[in-house]
Amino acid sequence: MSRTVKCEMPDLSVHNGAVNIKQIRDAGYLMVGLRAGYGKNNVDQRYITNAEACYNLDVSPLIYWFSYALSADMAAKEAEYAVAQAAKYWISCPIAYDLEYDTVRYARTKGVNIDKQLATDMAIAFLQAVRSAGYIPVIYTNEDYLKNYFDFTRITEAIGQVYVWYARYGLSSLPVSRVDLADIWQYTSSGSIPGVSGKVDLNKVYANLYQGTQAVETTVAQQTCNINILNFQKAANADGYRDKNGHELVEDGKDGESTQYVRRQITLRAKIGFLKVERSTGEVVKWVQMRLNEILGAGLQITGEYDSATIKAVKEFQQRYNLTVDGVAGYNTLQMFFYN
Repeated sequence: MSRTVKCEMPDLSVHNGAVNIKQIRDAGYLMVGLRAGYGKNNVDQRYITNAEACYNLDVSPLIYWFSYALSADMAAKEAEYAVAQAAKYWISCPIAYDLEYDTVRYARTKGVNIDKQLATDMAIAFLQAVRSAGYIPVIYTNEDYLKNYFDFTRITEAIGQVYVWYARYGLSSLPVSRVDLADIWQYTSSGSIPGVSGKVDLNKVYANLYQGTQAVETTVAQQTCNINILNFQKAANADGYRDKNGHELVEDGKDGESTQYVRRQITLRAKIGFLKVERSTGEVVKWVQMRLNEILGAGLQITGEYDSATIKAVKEFQQRYNLTVDGVAGYNTLQMFFYN
């Protein structure tokens, strides 16, 4: 017996480093798992960049929160943190409770033994909070946790439908006993896909996690406005750039013909001439500086001047995303800022 795979899905965190969501999507992965954070409101250092790229590229998310809870109340708070991060981009999406061996290890250092009773209580508290906020409850588990930590009868009685994200490696197919249980099967931690350097977790998704409101192949809201492009359009208009007909850009968040035309007119650089340096300035430079801070954590001051610190950060960005490393923010570099 087998189930139909609706899609395959990598799951990502800061441990995967800088990834290229556009390459991931173009390789056929239309859903991505994103660690929003862990413990007491510690947001994953790559979450904002990855979530923003998924939002802008219409990639469906599965958000998860790595638990360091010591009680049901703390688990409920972790759910609030996870929902707060998801809500920055999606009005509803799956959110998974992720309690693993490091959770148990950490709890023991705090004098708390997480047994089956407590693990189940915490899972119920987290998943109830997720459902109450309008999001879709998912629980991450493996064979050991199914047997020794989670009482699924209690969980389903308390929550109703909960999707199961089941981790088990080294198998060519799901065990017969787990075929009906697993809605998502994390089958390897050593996958390799475009857009991710090094090993990555890969999953087979069997269920429609959006419960019929949207197919798993789409995002919740089918967003057509890319916030990064919208902010670029506003900056370009403020700097006086115009399309080929002499008009301001329509601020619609789409990289259409007019926006591409304007992007071809922009070359941000510092030109060293005789006894002086001519630097690009303006609102587009400010936009670039803000994006560099968001993506790299560059710590740039938003001056609107294309100074040496900005050039250094642009070079780092170009190197990271396999662009020509020249410190000049032109057509291709500006486009890469749209989708990361």
